[in-house]
Amino acid sequence: MAASRKPSSPDVGADVAALHASELLDRALDAMPPVAERFAVALSAGPDSAALAVKAAEWAARRGVAMRLFHVHHGLHPDADAWTGLAADLAGRLGLPLDVRRVRVDPADPAGTEAAARDARYRALAAMAAETGIDTILLAHHLDDQAETVLLRLLRGAGTDGMGAMAGETRKDGIRYLRPWLAVPRSRILAFMHAYSARTGFEAVRDPSNLDARYARGILRAEILPAIERHWPGYRATLDRYARRSAETAALLREVAQSDLDAIQEPRPPYGSALRLSGLNRLAPARRAMVLRLWLAGHDMAAPSEARLREMARQLQDAAHDRQLLLRHGDRQVRRYRDHVIVDSRENAPPVVQAAGVEFKWAGESAIRLEAMGGTLVFAVEASGIAPDWLRNTALIMRWRRGRERLKVTAQSPSRSLKNLYQERGIPTWERERLPLLYRGEIMAYAAGLGADARLPQASPGIRLEWVPDHPGATVTS
Repeated sequence: MAASRKPSSPDVGADVAALHASELLDRALDAMPPVAERFAVALSAGPDSAALAVKAAEWAARRGVAMRLFHVHHGLHPDADAWTGLAADLAGRLGLPLDVRRVRVDPADPAGTEAAARDARYRALAAMAAETGIDTILLAHHLDDQAETVLLRLLRGAGTDGMGAMAGETRKDGIRYLRPWLAVPRSRILAFMHAYSARTGFEAVRDPSNLDARYARGILRAEILPAIERHWPGYRATLDRYARRSAETAALLREVAQSDLDAIQEPRPPYGSALRLSGLNRLAPARRAMVLRLWLAGHDMAAPSEARLREMARQLQDAAHDRQLLLRHGDRQVRRYRDHVIVDSRENAPPVVQAAGVEFKWAGESAIRLEAMGGTLVFAVEASGIAPDWLRNTALIMRWRRGRERLKVTAQSPSRSLKNLYQERGIPTWERERLPLLYRGEIMAYAAGLGADARLPQASPGIRLEWVPDHPGATVTS
């Protein structure tokens, strides 16, 4: 592939088309959001990004703005080194600095080669931007790319949110990406580049993978879109209009979902926000699904499939009030306790290996760290409490619940089961299993989350016991 060729003879019709195309590309750049003192253009050295580099260089020169070029070497094609050479050639012609970043793309990536290459490309662009102090990168996506994206997302089952396709301005990893040519047909870009090549001898990359039937976009470009264009020549503008309307609809639906969510969520440390189930179930099914999707996203959870979300909503609605529902989604657990729904990222067990118990002695320390139990037992001195001599220098053991334990909370009340006491405190079942018990011999002296047994010897001053877990739980009251 040659980097240059002899300029061709003039073609008046092509010159007029190129002039109109050049003016259109200039107007699109003029209409983009403001750019600070410097920016970069992502340059693959294909005709689209090459045209953007040329026109953006002219635009930057008129405004006195500094510009550089970023090239990502994917290594997926035998000519990848030659493409880097073409990028360097164009940068030299334009008098612009060029940054090159090599990345490795695994062809066997489960997400697919296209997706893996895209992710690697954005990471490389962000890295080059950080190194050069740039926060704005221009991308050469155009109207044809937008139409392809809409069709691909539609065929992959995207909802209203996904059908908004590409936006003119997005932010990713702290970098602002601008796509000034989303409304420009590729034919105008190619007309401009044809004239630029004829005038300068520069020949842009022609990537054969663009029409490779192994890739989804290649199938669209080689087989599907030509057939569509024969019957609906205006399909690009139609799909772009559909994408913009979908984006507007999605934004409106997000506002409705956020309003619904704000009305039924409340802080519940350490789980972030919890949902009031009664409020969720009063919503119409479609709004209920939108709220669940938004709430899960707020917990950094991947969006569930439509079928999975529908089943989750059904179980939350149909479960009996006293049923402690557990739904697994990825590595998280969606739990229901009474009128609350929470997201729990921990397993339904103490955060450490369960031992039969940890035996130790207290010699007057203010606190004893019990690593194997995942927390610290505090011995606080108060005006009245457990007699220190009863606890001091004797065998104490911290262990997990075994069932049927009872505790006398006050001198006036009878002893009661821990289960009932925990229920009254609003401590969910899965949290109770993370709360250890302190024994002196066969006597249960203290239950984490509840307190000490009122029958223990008292003194003034005395000791108040407190369990401080590494991973605090929560009370959930109705």
